Amino acid sequence: MRTSSRRTAQAGFTLIELLTVIAIIGILAAIFIPTIGAVREKAQRAVDSNNLREIAKAAMIYAADNNDRLPGVNISPSTFRPTGNTLSTTDYLWAAALAKSGGITDPAMYYSKTDPYFPQSIPAAILDPSSTGNPTLNSDFAASDLSIEVVGGLRMSDPATSPIAFTRGLGTNGLWSIEKGAYKDDGGFIAFLGGNVVYYKDLQGDNQLTASNGRKTSNILQALPYRGADAATNRNPRVYSSSVYAGVGTQAGTASVTPPTN
Repeated sequence: MRTSSRRTAQAGFTLIELLTVIAIIGILAAIFIPTIGAVREKAQRAVDSNNLREIAKAAMIYAADNNDRLPGVNISPSTFRPTGNTLSTTDYLWAAALAKSGGITDPAMYYSKTDPYFPQSIPAAILDPSSTGNPTLNSDFAASDLSIEVVGGLRMSDPATSPIAFTRGLGTNGLWSIEKGAYKDDGGFIAFLGGNVVYYKDLQGDNQLTASNGRKTSNILQALPYRGADAATNRNPRVYSSSVYAGVGTQAGTASVTPPTN
């Protein structure tokens, strides 16, 4: 009997085939991973823009119940201060005023997930749900770095071009800081009293903000109403921030300045 020999096909990949597949996967990953990251960041910024719009809207609704004044420069820290906390007036208190009025009660609205200083976990609440009598700030919220800076002391009669709140890290030079910015130096959003929210890569060049006297400026402090030099009366709006990573804002508030004359 004659027997025919048959060569049995080997199962699996050869080394060359395996290396080829790995190379193809690496090439595809190099193409798609940056794209996925960019899409995710763009989607997050759309969320941030909407959050800022809702915060500004809530501040204007607050004004309707408070003599046409948005959360101001004289919010009493003792009204919201957690036990043992020595906060002065900050954007925590500005947020607390909105939460107390029922405007924005979700703390997630004040953070961006692309912020380098995004907290490991978002606080459960703005106001402490266990407080009795006057509401107090949730201590976790009061210890976090918010992704926005806010303006206290605006009135509904102020120019529609007045900023209400903006992405953290904007300096008076019209640039966002690479060390402090919620998007580093890649720009940010500004919400205005007119209800619009605009993304700016920077404010230089054509001086894209409008000062209270109608002139153009890149300095956000000049885009706020200026009511005179008497600081003791707290008539001028102030920019507040909770974070040491802020641009122009501070915990004590940075007051508006004289608008440009040319």
